[in-house]
Amino acid sequence: MAKKIAIRVTVDHQKAYHLLYKLVQTASSFNPQNLSKQHRDAIRAIILGDHLTFRYMLITSLLAKVVEPAIHMRALQANARLHGAYDARSLCHKVWVPFERKHLESRLGGSNEPYLNKPARFPSIEKTNAVRAGRDRDLLYTLYDLLESLNAANRVIHREALLFAIGLVMTRGGGVSADLPLQPITFSAHSVEAFRNAYLRLSHGGEVPVSVIGAILSTRYTTRDYDVKVHPVNQAGTSSNEVGDIDVYLRDTVTLPVEVKDKLFGAADIEHAVKKAQRASCHRLLFVSGRQASPAKNVHLKDVASRYALQGFDLAFVSIDTLVQCEVPLLSESDRRKLIQHIHRHLVTMRAKDETKRHFKDQLKKLGFTH
Repeated sequence: MAKKIAIRVTVDHQKAYHLLYKLVQTASSFNPQNLSKQHRDAIRAIILGDHLTFRYMLITSLLAKVVEPAIHMRALQANARLHGAYDARSLCHKVWVPFERKHLESRLGGSNEPYLNKPARFPSIEKTNAVRAGRDRDLLYTLYDLLESLNAANRVIHREALLFAIGLVMTRGGGVSADLPLQPITFSAHSVEAFRNAYLRLSHGGEVPVSVIGAILSTRYTTRDYDVKVHPVNQAGTSSNEVGDIDVYLRDTVTLPVEVKDKLFGAADIEHAVKKAQRASCHRLLFVSGRQASPAKNVHLKDVASRYALQGFDLAFVSIDTLVQCEVPLLSESDRRKLIQHIHRHLVTMRAKDETKRHFKDQLKKLGFTH
């Protein structure tokens, strides 16, 4: 018996961009008439949910289906074993991403290349795809069931689903970061210390410590010649120019790369970070360990630093608590306020998860820093 060959489909990118531009004009006031409550609830759960990659996978699938009905909505790659497989990554990165940035203030999350994230690196959306247990797996199942159901629906339903999703995207907070409305209270070293203890209790995949270290550096390096760039956590190195998790630039040159680890790390992790710095012609690296971080048993940090020093490379290790405890008392009250604002801005620019942003704002509110 002859083996069935999956049919591959292409999606017209120009047509997709023009369609988005047309739909966004009416999406905010759109009220679906044919889309079921079950579909609306599932779309709402994903678009307004915490998982950034699933949001992009859903909006791309909906857009592709409206532009080209022959596509299979669960396909991620053109080589997927599905009739109607197409290149979802290309459509998302070349159409949705620039459109979102230009017309929607990066409201879906502001990711430059969301399909490089692990959940999108499969040929198709399957319930067996590797994701974290718990909420992420539940959302994967929701996404799978939603797309399976919509894939068999008619074009009216497809268009309503896309319009409904875009309308929800427009309700999300924009990627342009305004200052937080901080209360007119004194930001003492003691109060900021209390915030540090509360905020750093959770890691959220390393986003919390990275945002804090980025803020410390932004508060320290304030002259026009310096620029502190905080990169998205776990961003694929092949898709960006980052050296460390945070890079301090002096004009156009990285002068201090910072690696932040908040889990068990070994000699290979340190060597990888050092080599990235060396490739950027930078002969120093600050290696910061978060509260959940610890070196492997066979790794002795003083010995590692000494070995690299003999090679002419300046490697320093410090814990995040030690670094913050040393820096905050040296700041003026106004600079401590700026420190909190820097954390807020970096959470936006590093495209932190919604749950990380909520954790940050919850701690501020509990301590009376905000309403």
